Amino acid sequence: MNQRYLIVADPITALNPVFDLGVCISRELLKRHIDVDYLDLLGHDPSLPTDRYLETLPVRQIVSADATRDPFWQLGPLRIKAVGEYDVILQRKDPPVDAVFIDHHRHFVCAPETVVQINRPPATYELSEHSIVLRYPQYAAPTVVAGNFDELVAAVREQDGEVVCKPMNTYCGIGVTFVSASTPVDQLRSFWHEWAPEVIVQPYLPAIESSGDLRILTLGQRVLGSVLRVPAVGSRLANLHQGATAARLEPTPRQLECCREVANDLNPLGLHLLGLDFIGSHLTEVNFTSPTTLVQINQVNGIRADRDMVDELERMVKVRRKTG
Repeated sequence: MNQRYLIVADPITALNPVFDLGVCISRELLKRHIDVDYLDLLGHDPSLPTDRYLETLPVRQIVSADATRDPFWQLGPLRIKAVGEYDVILQRKDPPVDAVFIDHHRHFVCAPETVVQINRPPATYELSEHSIVLRYPQYAAPTVVAGNFDELVAAVREQDGEVVCKPMNTYCGIGVTFVSASTPVDQLRSFWHEWAPEVIVQPYLPAIESSGDLRILTLGQRVLGSVLRVPAVGSRLANLHQGATAARLEPTPRQLECCREVANDLNPLGLHLLGLDFIGSHLTEVNFTSPTTLVQINQVNGIRADRDMVDELERMVKVRRKTG
């Protein structure tokens, strides 16, 4: 039986094929003669009743995919499809996890269980990529979730050295701020007013300067690959969108053990595709809304992790059909 995929994403003008996993995967799907459609999430109406929303998805077929071309996707005409017509849905809407994100994704909670969703709501918006490391204290960097201004000040003051403050629901390093334990209250208040009602406080890990930030990408129990993000000169942000460069670094046994434990915990919640971030031996984030770096993993390791990913998705579809 032929498979059909749906990539649910931001408007095509907002996608960057240099980083976008959906673009990379669509090319491999087409090589295998697997039908794949694209849904511009912002082109649908989230105010519809859920059954109506899922029965009237305005999709366009991806006819061809080439990240070096403009536009990178050649798309067919708009047509209406029901969610049950798909075997796999790749949820690629980028954060922030805001009202728009939730208004759309809450409908997909009601998609048939026979559809493999990567990743499946509601866990994609009920959990936080920044604070979820609290579930794994044996691996994680010490992390505090400050739910009010006084908690933020107390968490900063408790640190011995430099401190990293992160907004709860941003991505790509947006809003990450470095302060000291003695930072004036007024400066902390400015950060709080911009990013309330919750922020993350972690100690600064000097390993970011000496060894960068390692992203390990997993699907189910399968490690697709890893890539080291090295901050640009003069920066301490290891996000590729912030000017960091990609390099090769093999994960340690401890990091791989962490990946297995996190996958065992989150896969049953519908979070199958995970981007685990490590600074040194410390787990700092687990990305699951729309984790990227597949393209960079291929580049630095000389592999085709996109092929491995599609192989694993095909396996998941077969299992789902047997059990469904």
